[in-house]
Amino acid sequence: MPSLKNNPNLLVQYLQKPASDFTKEDLIRYIEEREIEMLNFRYVAEDGKLKTINFMVTTREELDMVLSSGERVDGSSIFSFLEVNTSDLYIVPRYKTAFLNPFSKIPSVDVLCSFYNAQGEPLESSPENILKKAQKQFFKETNMKLKMMGELEFYIFGDAENEVEGTADGYHCAEPFTMYEELRTEAIKLIAQCGGMVRFGHAENGRFTHQGKHYEQHEIEFAPVNPEDASDQLVVAKWILRMLGLKYKVNVTFIPKISLSQPGSGMHVHFLAEQADKNMLVENGEITPTSLKMIAGVLDLAPALSAFANTTPVSYLRSMPGQKAPYRICWGKQNRSTLIRVPLGWNSATAFGADLNQQEQANVDYTFRQTIEYRGSDGSANPYLFSAALIIGFMKGLSDPEAVKKTDDYFCSENLFLKEDQQPEGDHQFGRLPNSCHEAAEVLENFRHYFEADQIFPKSIINHTILKLRSFEDKELSENFKTYGENQDLKELIKEYLHYM
Repeated sequence: MPSLKNNPNLLVQYLQKPASDFTKEDLIRYIEEREIEMLNFRYVAEDGKLKTINFMVTTREELDMVLSSGERVDGSSIFSFLEVNTSDLYIVPRYKTAFLNPFSKIPSVDVLCSFYNAQGEPLESSPENILKKAQKQFFKETNMKLKMMGELEFYIFGDAENEVEGTADGYHCAEPFTMYEELRTEAIKLIAQCGGMVRFGHAENGRFTHQGKHYEQHEIEFAPVNPEDASDQLVVAKWILRMLGLKYKVNVTFIPKISLSQPGSGMHVHFLAEQADKNMLVENGEITPTSLKMIAGVLDLAPALSAFANTTPVSYLRSMPGQKAPYRICWGKQNRSTLIRVPLGWNSATAFGADLNQQEQANVDYTFRQTIEYRGSDGSANPYLFSAALIIGFMKGLSDPEAVKKTDDYFCSENLFLKEDQQPEGDHQFGRLPNSCHEAAEVLENFRHYFEADQIFPKSIINHTILKLRSFEDKELSENFKTYGENQDLKELIKEYLHYM
């Protein structure tokens, strides 16, 4: 095993083993030897935010007990779909998620938890367990393992009195022409220290000043990992970014649309499937039938996926015509206007670095880097539930004998953003995603049997999701789009959801 002494995860570095191999005894040893004073159980509640229970470290026996058996919590205060009269739950730590809290003044180890019911079984309706069930069923049906990763876009905004001069287009903007690069790079470092597999970060297109505030859009992209780990690192990353917002005295928001005249923020999800450590999405420089089937399955379910991918009314401001976000149900190669994009891959035998620098270099097969990207999701999505819903789409496509043929009808090589400006809405060859939470709820009702198959999504969760979406009462949102742009209603809507997710 290679040395782990330089691993950014401080527990991995100290224990000299991968996080996936952490044991209870490892955590106890780290806590004792590093003189950690507090253990924090963290879990994701219905609102998608990390919650905390703090344990003062007193004796080894007490520490051993709580790491072994977890703690009781009021489930009805965590999930509104649980009844008060049967709401007691256990939260139990997942050792591989442990990290040294980078913000606590008291030396603290945090660990993410899962939920168990009164019978000692995983809670059927908890998001992380729904994802676990989906992964297990996917492997059972295909003998392939999935990897996923997110691209997390967000805005940082604060007082504009010290604003730097620079271009209005912020894509890859760097200091001294950006105000918040330091916050982003510190976030990348801390996310890595807490176990996240970060690939890179950069400034995004959004950049403007309004009413004394300077707004900048940024993005952090992760590496493909086990879907559960990919969801874990997204929720921890959002927490870290918000904590840094407090430190820097600025706001960080993952709202899908902060202004109609500015780029919206998505949470794009990339995926790949492996068998015997081989990427099954590409072969001989071309995407495979496996890829095409998975694409077709996701596009077949795309309208219903909005119920998990776009969970607030402001989500649908981002996906309306003219907002430069994909909402047509189609796919393309390197086409950012389509709902699913097959990004440029490393399928060439050319060693670019050697060619550019005129040096000899052995050719390496980088096809393991090929992913496929779903571009319709945003920061309002619960990553566990949305990832599980995507997996159901994959399984639908892989079991559909007509799936490869369907991809011909779904394929698009045009710039749809340009075409939308020239073509009436009703004349389009591709279907579109829902216009509102209300419509997403209606579609999910019609598609619910796909998600309830194999007992992956409990009926109670589908019912709850539908009721929640309907509760926003945003049926008229798309019809009132122009009105929203002309009065205070839009500002109030954005303000309401600025820190909702």
